[in-house]
Amino acid sequence: MLLFFSILPEAELVEAIPDNVLVSSGLSAEQLLQMSVADRCRIKREWLFKDSLMQTMDPQFYQTHFMKYPVLQISLSECKGETLGEFIVNLCGCLAVVATSWIKSFAENGASGIDNMELNKLRRALDKYEEIRYDSSDKAVVYAGLVQSMFKNLSEFISSIYGRYILLIDEYDVPFISINLADWDARTKKGAQGILKLLFQTMFKDNRHLQKGLLFGVFEIPLTELGSGANNIKEIRMIPTEESDIQSSILSASHPHSGSGLDALTDSFWFNANEVELMLDQSAKTHPVISTYKPCIMATIKDWYNGYYIGRFRGKYNPWSVSSFIETLCSILSQTPPPQSLEQMQLIT
Repeated sequence: MLLFFSILPEAELVEAIPDNVLVSSGLSAEQLLQMSVADRCRIKREWLFKDSLMQTMDPQFYQTHFMKYPVLQISLSECKGETLGEFIVNLCGCLAVVATSWIKSFAENGASGIDNMELNKLRRALDKYEEIRYDSSDKAVVYAGLVQSMFKNLSEFISSIYGRYILLIDEYDVPFISINLADWDARTKKGAQGILKLLFQTMFKDNRHLQKGLLFGVFEIPLTELGSGANNIKEIRMIPTEESDIQSSILSASHPHSGSGLDALTDSFWFNANEVELMLDQSAKTHPVISTYKPCIMATIKDWYNGYYIGRFRGKYNPWSVSSFIETLCSILSQTPPPQSLEQMQLIT
C-alpha cells in the first residue's frame, strides 16, 4: 500500500529494485546522473506497477490514486504495560516513533510548504513525551490527554502540507488484548479503554483529514452502538464466515480471486502459483536459464513452500520465503556458470 499510494519517495522500499530499470526508462546517462532520489524512486515504482491488474483493470483508479497521498502508518504492537501509566507511555511512544520519522523525512527530502506553527506544536508534544517516558508510572497517568493531542498535532502537521492522508493502523487489537489480560481493577481497565476509545475516535470518526483508514488485526471490531461512527466499517477476512464451510470451500477453491462476501479478498493475501510464476518470468529477463528450467524451479518451490491454506484458498506461498528463494537463486546463477542439464539445476535449487 505504501508503494502504491504514498506520495513520498519510499526509497527504502524500492532499494531492492535494480537500477537497470532506470536505464530501460529511455533517459540518457546525463539525465540519470542529474536525477533526484524522488524521481528515481518514482520511475522504479511506476515500473513495479506497469501492466499490473491495478493498472489494466481499473486505469482510472490507478491515475487518480497512484502516489497521490501521504500514508500514515502506526503500529500498536508495543502498546502494553504492567501499569496504566506504563501503558500510556508506550501508547504515546507508538505515536512518537511515527511523528519523529515524519519530521526527519521532511527534513531529508527538503519538503516545501511546511507550516512552522503545526511543526512546533508537534515538537512540543514530542518534548512532553520525552519528559514523561522517564517518570514514574503513577505520574505518567496524568498525561493521558497527550495521546490524543500528539495524534492531532501529527495529523494537522501532515495535512497542512499534503491535505488528506491514508491511515494504516497495524495490530490495532494489541492494546485491547493487553488491557483485558492486565492484572488491574475494573476501574483502571475502564479508564484505559476510554483512552483508546478517544484515540480511535480522533483517528477515524472525528478526523476531517482522513482520506481512507485501514485497521489490521486479529479480532473483530464489535459494532454495538446504534449511533457509532464506525458502523460503515467493511471487514476483509482471511477465513470463511461460517466455520462449517472451511473444509468444503478449501476443496472447491480452484482459481484465484474467486472469493465472495466478507472473504472476497482472501486470495489477495500471500502469493498464489500464478504470481510465483510471474516472479520467475521477471527474473528470467536477467537470468534466461530460469525460463529453461522453470518447471523444475516451480516444483522445488512447491515442494518447499506450498501447502498453506488461507481461508478457502489452497496452495498459498509465503511471500518472504519465495522472494528469498528467488533472490538467492539469482545470486547463485550470477556467480556460477549456467547449468547445462536438469540434474545440475536440481543441484542448485
